[in-house]
Amino acid sequence: MQFKTLALGATLALIGAAASAQSFSFTPVVLTPSSGSFSDVLLGSFTLTQASDVSGSVLAATTIGFDNGMSLPLQSVSFSFAGLAGRTDLDPSATGFRFANLAAGTYQLLASGSLSGPGLPNVAVLSTTATAVAAAVPEPASYALMLAGVAGLGFAARRRAMSSDRA
Repeated sequence: MQFKTLALGATLALIGAAASAQSFSFTPVVLTPSSGSFSDVLLGSFTLTQASDVSGSVLAATTIGFDNGMSLPLQSVSFSFAGLAGRTDLDPSATGFRFANLAAGTYQLLASGSLSGPGLPNVAVLSTTATAVAAAVPEPASYALMLAGVAGLGFAARRRAMSSDRA
């Protein structure tokens, strides 16, 4: 019984050890659209070195502050899209994004939306954050080791069953 617990713990450790997280920070983007709407504005880009799940959010500032203590109110921003073009966004909110199992490569975050309400007309400041968590995919050697362990358990169980039949 103790061997089974040890084997289960070792298998779970192999699967969990492959995951790692990486955070991305992007320079805030100042928008000055000629009309009250914007489309496919580049928020920033990031590079993944391995298959990962990526999630994040885009926020719009409500005011611009100055060193002398003054501040200017900004119009409110309504997002219609924030994320990666051509990819299925798993986050139903317009300000958040979540993508599963993105392949290694470079990606660009985009946003679309509109400005409205009182405040400095046609000016928006967008701030973006994103986190990538590497998909926990065991290496082929891990699978081979796991199969060898399962075969060993099967061999031991068969041998024990055969010895109990003789007794």
